Amino acid sequence: MRLRHLALVVAGVAAAGALMAAFAASRMNRIVTWFSGCAEEDYLTGCWQTVHSTFALGSGGVLGVGLGNSRAKWSWLPEAETDFIFAIVGEELGLVGATLVIASFVVLAVSMVRLVRNQPDPFARFVTAGVMVWLIGQALINIAVVLELLPVLGVPLPFMSVGGSALVSSLAAMGVVMAVNRNGARSVSDYLSRSGSARR
Repeated sequence: MRLRHLALVVAGVAAAGALMAAFAASRMNRIVTWFSGCAEEDYLTGCWQTVHSTFALGSGGVLGVGLGNSRAKWSWLPEAETDFIFAIVGEELGLVGATLVIASFVVLAVSMVRLVRNQPDPFARFVTAGVMVWLIGQALINIAVVLELLPVLGVPLPFMSVGGSALVSSLAAMGVVMAVNRNGARSVSDYLSRSGSARR
């Protein structure tokens, strides 16, 4: 039953996304461009961001060109500080820096999964799972767009993309996760201690 509900939610989200894309020419153009593929000679068309993000990511090599020494972010790559920040990370810090960023989100995801599995309070469990899907989902989409695994969707990279409201909301969400798990653990331990005292 749970898998069926999850499948219905995924199908509903996919249908909503398809409808939104169908009624917006810019979104549909991005999807069509992604399906058709982007070649180097297409950089003046709808592939401008994709091609230049690939150039930026690949030009970093293993160790990068140095922090702050990116050339792509100076008008060559639109939205370099938000949607394509991962490409700039790859250019400035190289494969090592990009791998560390991915590893950081993997560690965050594993930690939150452990919290969900070990949390006896249903409310805290659902809050933690929701924040995990929201933040890790954004990270996966952002990185996948830079790697040309998804069309350009305009999703920022949590904790790294420029934007005060996005950063504040992400930090607030992590604060809520920490609070509900700490308070949930305390409430459960208090409940167990009270139950043990009552039995005695």
